[in-house]
This record gives sequence, structure tokens and C-alpha cells, in this order.
Amino acid sequence: MSATLVHGGLPAGIRRVDLLSLVEDLGKRGLGLSSTATRVLRHYVWRSRDDDYRAGRICAVWDRVCRTADDLDLCSRAINDAERELEAKGLIARTTGGNGARSGLRTGGVIRWAAGINLAPLIERYADLKATWGARELEQQAIDTCKAEIRRIRRLIRDRAEPQLMARADAILPDGRVAPIQRIEKLETIQAALEAVLADLASDPRTMKTSDRPEENSRPNIQNQDSSRSCSESPAEPTITPRMALELASDEFRLIASAHGDPGWPGLIEASWQTASWLGIGQRAWGKACSLLGRERAALCVLVIDRNARLQSGHRYRANHAGKCLSGMVRRATSGGFNLDGLLRACQRDELAGSGAVSEASLPESDQGQGMASLTAQILSRIGTSMGDAA
Repeated sequence: MSATLVHGGLPAGIRRVDLLSLVEDLGKRGLGLSSTATRVLRHYVWRSRDDDYRAGRICAVWDRVCRTADDLDLCSRAINDAERELEAKGLIARTTGGNGARSGLRTGGVIRWAAGINLAPLIERYADLKATWGARELEQQAIDTCKAEIRRIRRLIRDRAEPQLMARADAILPDGRVAPIQRIEKLETIQAALEAVLADLASDPRTMKTSDRPEENSRPNIQNQDSSRSCSESPAEPTITPRMALELASDEFRLIASAHGDPGWPGLIEASWQTASWLGIGQRAWGKACSLLGRERAALCVLVIDRNARLQSGHRYRANHAGKCLSGMVRRATSGGFNLDGLLRACQRDELAGSGAVSEASLPESDQGQGMASLTAQILSRIGTSMGDAA
């Protein structure tokens, strides 16, 4: 390679620092450069001068390898390997003499000849590198958009609390995390698969959330234990409103629910879902409760568990194992009709009495002295009613 190799210069307004920043932004993923090669190239760019990047000039450095190695605290072999890598990538040209010696001449601030490392290939590739950077930016935007859409779809599927569909979604993306995935093709495949699950969800009328309907129509679909009797034999049933339930909730629970606007089932359900996670109730247990009890009743169960989980340590009705409590409620509920109105009204009575928990007085004598899961479950299984509309 000629010791007088010149270049066409950088575009107007572009400096060597801009060129270097572009190379470093592309880095390993854009150019496939090792960290050592990037360090060596950076060193050579900084050893050159701004005027060397003007059109028709020679832009080169001719430091000996051993000096460059000392400057970068590397061995000479690492410098030689890096230079070969940079040359293979078309970013430098080696114009050393026949014996490998490096030297050059600069007069009046202009390089007249240089036997060493010539940066002309790097300068000539500026437009190509800029285009590569632009393409990578567009790709990254597409990756970020795809990840956001995957998160949104998973949220919609999760909110429906359908265990089978959640299992399908988990099989598509086992750990639920998209952050480590950087290939747009894989992300698009995951997105398409999750969209298919969501489409199945939308086409099945059984999966429509009651909380998606207006509150005045949001009556949970649960039979009471005397459903075999005629309507004339059943007394008028009291109702629970979201506002009434939230009055009995913990301060933290109410704070979460308030973030969703006026008291209503959507806010209460969302607050229960978040609280369930903090209490250690797994997504599978929450989904099962929603599937078997309905989202509103499952939410109220979590509200009661959260209330009693905040009792002082050693309290006989403190909920120490939230997941077991919820499982106990679901198990008892599926073996017979149950009523959350009775449970919450028992809570309300005890709130007025200052106990802050469901007490033994709320239960028949035979039920006294049992744990929280059994306690609340038996209340649920003994009292028959339905929840009403928003207050």
C-alpha cells in the first residue's frame, strides 16, 4: 500500500470526534469489532490531527508497535492482532516499509508521506458507517416497539385470569421476560404466538371479564348454597359494593385502588392482583381463584387476607400464609355455596369493635379457634348472598 495514500475527506461539519463516536456507537454489534481493536483504533484517531481529515490529505500515524503497546498497557502481539482485525474490517490500511519499519514526514502541519497505519479507509467509509448506524437505530426502535407490544398482550391475557390461556402464554415465553431478547425475528414470532392466544380469548364469550362491563351490570355469577329453593323461599339478599369493601381494606390497599379513579370493581380487582403478588400469592393461585370464584369475589378474598396479614405478629387471626388462605377459601367455596357479604359484614362489625380482624364471635361455636384460611372459608361457605353494584 502506498505511503502517500490520500482520502476524500469527511463531510462538511463532521469532525474526527464525530467519526470516532460513530465507530464506538456501532461497536461490536454493528461492526463486529473486539474491544481491543476498538481501543487501538480510538488511540490512532486521537494520535492524528483534525487537519489530517481534510480532502486530499494523508491521515496516518507511524508510532512503533512497542510504543502503542506501552500507551495502551497491552502487549505488542495484542496490537498486531488488533491491527490485522481492523484491516480485515476495512477500517485501516497498513503502509509499513518492506522491513516493517514505521516512519513518516510532516511539514507545515501536513503529512507528506507515512509508512505506518493509514486511516483513509475509515474516513472513506463514513457514509457507509452512518447508514449502518441508521439501520441499527431503526431496528432497535422496532425491537423496543415489539417488546412493548408483547408486554401489553401478556398483560391482557393475565388480566383475564384464565389458567389455560396463561399456561399457553407461559409456554411461549416461559420466564415472561423479553429484555434479554435482541433478535427482532424471535420477538416477532413470540408476538404472533401471543396474539393468537389473545384472539382465542376474544372469541370465547366465557372469558369476557365482568369488570369490563358497566358496573351496574357487574354482578358476580356465584350461586348460593340454597339455589335449589324457589325464589319465593329466599329472603332478599344484601349486597356488597366496592365502596363498602374498600372501607374495610388496609390503607395500602385503598391507596392502590385509588390510583384507578372512583371506587369500582376494576380498581378493586387491580389492587387485589397487585396485593396478591406482594403477599406471595402465585399467579396460578390467583388465576384459579378468579376462574372458580369470579374476579370480584377473588379480589374480595385477597382484600380480607391482606387485612388480616397486617395484624401484629402472634395475633391468632393473622394470615401468615396468604397463598394457603386463598387456596382454603377456594377449596371450601367449590364444595358448596358461599357468601362474601357475610364475611365482610363480620369484618365491619369487628372494625367497629376495634379488633381489626374477623373474630371468633363471627362464627358458630364449633368453628372457633381455627386458622385464618379455615375461618374465612367457613364464613364464606355458610352465608349465602350476592355482591351488588357500585355504591
